[in-house]
Amino acid sequence: MFPTGFVSHDCFKNSFVIVEPIVSSSFLPYLIIHFNFSIQQQFWYIRPNNDQESEYWGEIREDCSTKSIQIINYLSDTMLYEKLDHALSQVFMHIKDEFEDQQHAIVEQTTRKLQRIINSDMSEACVDVHLQIDHYCDGRILLALEESSSVDGMVPASESSIELLEPMEADERNSNDECSVCLDELGEETDVLRLPCSHMFHAECITKWLQNSHYCPLCRFQMPTD
Repeated sequence: MFPTGFVSHDCFKNSFVIVEPIVSSSFLPYLIIHFNFSIQQQFWYIRPNNDQESEYWGEIREDCSTKSIQIINYLSDTMLYEKLDHALSQVFMHIKDEFEDQQHAIVEQTTRKLQRIINSDMSEACVDVHLQIDHYCDGRILLALEESSSVDGMVPASESSIELLEPMEADERNSNDECSVCLDELGEETDVLRLPCSHMFHAECITKWLQNSHYCPLCRFQMPTD
């Protein structure tokens, strides 16, 4: 649940993994791994003035239920990554939305740390997975929308006009150019859309913008409305 009045414009996820071995006197032909998942959602407000630090609005913590899985693993086994990847696909049944896009990073970190500590006496391991989700409410967008509302009454562009926006290929744009909505570089890997006035923006940024205002953020070209 978001703090009251919070509008999320950007969301960034980072997973952190801690692996603790459990040494047993009896060596088993398989490794039992206990996965403990927790989520920490942090909320930040980006001030409209870029030279000021983001303001911390608070956080929400959530502990997910513990799962234990058995993985056949010998010291010479080279398939640990694949086995962990398959096992986590089963573990993520009820927390899929939060962790699915982090699975590769979690498996990679877990595999690397297990390989460092695994020995012939270890039969179990506890893996603590902490997912930090940073939500950002961009005051620059809010300020621009407020200014726009005084002129156009916050009339959004029509859905059909947004859907017809022209996507830009990587070789058609300068990756160093900035998206004037989020002020980040357009880059080569992100989806970019061009308005009829020829101004280009990140697809996600301009879509959110046009769902609130039918004006181009740069030249105030008017998009069709319903």
